[in-house]
Amino acid sequence: MKLLYFGDPHIRGTNPRNRKDDYKEALKAKLLEIFNLAKYKGVEAIIQPGDTFDRPEVTTGVLLEFAEVMRQSPVPIYTTAGNHDIYGYNLDTYQRTSLKVLELIVPQFHVINDPSIPVMLSKDGVDVQLTFTPYSSEMDKDGFGYSPTCKKEENVFSIHTSHGMLLDHEPPFDRYTTIKDVKTSANLVLCGHDHSGFGIYERSDGVTFANIGSITRLSASQTELQRTIQVLLIEVTDSKTCKLETIPLQSAKLGAEVLDRTRIEAEEKRAYAMEEFSALIQSKTGEKALVDINSIVQAIAKEQGLSTEVAQIALNKISLSKEGMRA
Repeated sequence: MKLLYFGDPHIRGTNPRNRKDDYKEALKAKLLEIFNLAKYKGVEAIIQPGDTFDRPEVTTGVLLEFAEVMRQSPVPIYTTAGNHDIYGYNLDTYQRTSLKVLELIVPQFHVINDPSIPVMLSKDGVDVQLTFTPYSSEMDKDGFGYSPTCKKEENVFSIHTSHGMLLDHEPPFDRYTTIKDVKTSANLVLCGHDHSGFGIYERSDGVTFANIGSITRLSASQTELQRTIQVLLIEVTDSKTCKLETIPLQSAKLGAEVLDRTRIEAEEKRAYAMEEFSALIQSKTGEKALVDINSIVQAIAKEQGLSTEVAQIALNKISLSKEGMRA
């Protein structure tokens, strides 16, 4: 059985400030190439790890444009909610998002936000179980998010897809999970969220992990300039084995062609200034600077001896406030 996987598309109607081409049209071309590739390779389904949209709500015009593109997929598309798809990392807001509307108006587009609900696929005696974990305030806490919560049936190949910060190294921030620390019942773990990706990682216990990067370039980093925009072809041969092949997208231009280099330099200076500022705070307080709103609220609650319920109420109010500002 063959499946096709691609990273965060971040649908939006306007150009990111570092782009000098037409972002929206470039993304459409990539999606259409992916759908043609799916047909040519004879895949059963397409898997995508979340952040379908760049923000919880896009204009009706943009939504309808991309709905028309998505309808051209020859096979079902399975995805989950990323942090950009919902308000304030709050899954309760999903029903009011563009992602929900897209699911309603495109028959082959399916959003799975419950890791206990498997999608079962069968072909030529090969059975595959797909499960998904969306982004939430719990993602990456003590390794949360990288295993299905339903029972894995015997003689079934399990693919779990998460929208979390799964990495093959230790980063300079505090919200992530390393591959070596993941506990999972899946045979293959796919991930998004980190746009650079780490490629394909085969762990010694037989579990394979993959993040081949986003199909879009939003930032102006050197990594974005150099990385290949690609998709992953997955061929499951039995309940324990799969073959993985990365395929570069021909419609994707080189980073230097679409990113403004003058803004790259400005971004690097800004990033350096932020690092210096964070280091200054740490030197004064002796504590790591927190930049994630969820972490800040939870840290304050812990310091003040407040319950987790109080912290969640505060986070809910923040998400509602953000939603109101975007209205």
